[in-house]
Amino acid sequence: MAVKPSVRPRSRQRGVALLTVMLTLTLAILLASGVIESLRRQTQLSNGLQNREQGWWYALSAEELAMKALQQDFKDDKDVVHLGQYWATSRQSFPMDKGSLSGQIFDRQGCFNLNSLLVSGEKKPDELVPVKIMKALLENYEIDTPNIALATADWVSEKTEPLSASGADDDDYLSLPVPYLAGNTYMRDKSEWRAVMGVTPVIARKVMPSLCAIPATSLKINVNTVSVEQPELMAAALLNRISVSQAEDLLKERPRDGWRTVTDFFAEGLLNNIQKKDIEPLLAVKSDFFEVDARVQIENTQVRMRSLLVRGDKNTLAVVRRRTGEVL
Repeated sequence: MAVKPSVRPRSRQRGVALLTVMLTLTLAILLASGVIESLRRQTQLSNGLQNREQGWWYALSAEELAMKALQQDFKDDKDVVHLGQYWATSRQSFPMDKGSLSGQIFDRQGCFNLNSLLVSGEKKPDELVPVKIMKALLENYEIDTPNIALATADWVSEKTEPLSASGADDDDYLSLPVPYLAGNTYMRDKSEWRAVMGVTPVIARKVMPSLCAIPATSLKINVNTVSVEQPELMAAALLNRISVSQAEDLLKERPRDGWRTVTDFFAEGLLNNIQKKDIEPLLAVKSDFFEVDARVQIENTQVRMRSLLVRGDKNTLAVVRRRTGEVL
């Protein structure tokens, strides 16, 4: 009797072949998905870098436009800088393909220059009028830590030892839980003030809107550009010889085109009888330092550039420094 051949081995082979094909197809799909995802990420990264580079150039164009606006104001009135001029217009926005560009100009002499606290020679910090103004400013913000003014003077001064018993320098900072050294040089940005001994986040949030750090050791506060929202600064600039509420009234009643001279400023009825000999040299109606804050949005990429400009002898403008990257 003949034996009928079995078909099971061939069926098993077909099953293995089908399984192999399915595994191969699965691996191919996974590899393809990986390649597509990698390509997507590379494209996204490339677009981001391209948008960032394009944003940089747009920000430079905003800087150039700001310089032209300032130069026009200098041409119209070279002796006075005030908030009624073109440069002081609130933030301007311009639509662009795939995004927008905005910019604003700030007078960096309408604030207190931290670098003016530099002590040279054998002078005592307590005797310097800028130190007295800084103490008055802290008092107006209800900060009961006047030693911060002396610690700031130590930070920007070259000596590595405290200038006074109430100051702070390397040894004080090295004794902190996270030790570091004092700057002992100019501050490049007012954000450095946060590292000064005694300055807490709460104090920084209160006071820093009235501060700036420009590459100059002299203090010249432009009374025409102090913000109406910062009467504490105006009162401090007068060494609190008027109250903060009086300073607020003074700023609200300021002429639209500002005061023509510091003498005109002191001719205001509120200031007629105050002592001015020591503070008058530290006030001005003209400014030489300005900051351009340009912000660019291109698709999902944001670029911010802050340019510090200085005014030259012939009313020309030069870029002192640029900061880029962060959007605050």
